[in-house]
Amino acid sequence: MDKTKPSQNKPDPDDLGFDRRNYVVFAVALAVIIAGWLALARGSITFAPIVLVLGYCVLVPAAILIGIGDRGGFGGD
Repeated sequence: MDKTKPSQNKPDPDDLGFDRRNYVVFAVALAVIIAGWLALARGSITFAPIVLVLGYCVLVPAAILIGIGDRGGFGGD
């Protein structure tokens, strides 16, 4: 008699649900942020802040949120 339970479709708590798109956008965000800091170190007072804001406020959140509908986020079934 086999007493194994049927496989339930429970999400893995260690799996963040990111796919390749998320990691690519995050890598781009990291490169943009590094470029912003390097520009700031060289004395740029206009280009560097714009690039840093783009990296921190647009690209990093985009890397987290891309594909959230595909993985059933925000209470989706």
